[in-house]
Amino acid sequence: MEQKYFLIDGSDRKGPFTIQQLKELNIKKNDLVWHGGITNWTEAEQIEELKSLFNLVSPPAVSNNLPIHIPQKTSIKQKIGYVEYLSDNTIKVYEQNDIVHYRFANFGERLGARILDVLIIVLPSAIIPILPGWLYFALMHCSADQQTLGQKAVNIKLVSTDGAKINFGQSTGRFFANILNVLTFFIGYLMFFFNEKNQCLHDNLAGTLVVAEIGRERR
Repeated sequence: MEQKYFLIDGSDRKGPFTIQQLKELNIKKNDLVWHGGITNWTEAEQIEELKSLFNLVSPPAVSNNLPIHIPQKTSIKQKIGYVEYLSDNTIKVYEQNDIVHYRFANFGERLGARILDVLIIVLPSAIIPILPGWLYFALMHCSADQQTLGQKAVNIKLVSTDGAKINFGQSTGRFFANILNVLTFFIGYLMFFFNEKNQCLHDNLAGTLVVAEIGRERR
């Protein structure tokens, strides 16, 4: 039986396709592909039987208007969904048209963003407890930008650990999980300093990362 392949398109999984159908779809070298014989999503050019599809394909042009930061000879520690975790503690997220490079946000950036966000919601929260803060953080984090106003001011954002877009349920879970940081006498926040991904307790429970973009390249 002919091998069938699944293809990541943006945040959607499409397929199954035959090799001929992948050729007709003009599959790119960096497109993530999976079939039943492999355990993780893998770039198409790394699958032996697909290499012939790229022999005559020129490498994609890179826009001069985009900042580029491509780690050289950096090994991949782990792949989850649309994300590659690299050995230099940065990540690559495969979006529909771009591959975006991020570093994990540091403590100062996260603290500064949180102070700004608290100042924004402090008055509404004094009138109606919990509700304004929940809606503010949940709606902002599942928006197209995936960042609050405070995070936008310091150029950081929230991404899912598998690269999929954060939904309202996930952002809601993260907001209420943040309460556990207080109930654990702030130990949940201290986890930041002992986690290689700079995750606090609520990040870990919600499957999220706080990151800063350091560059991108066209797919």
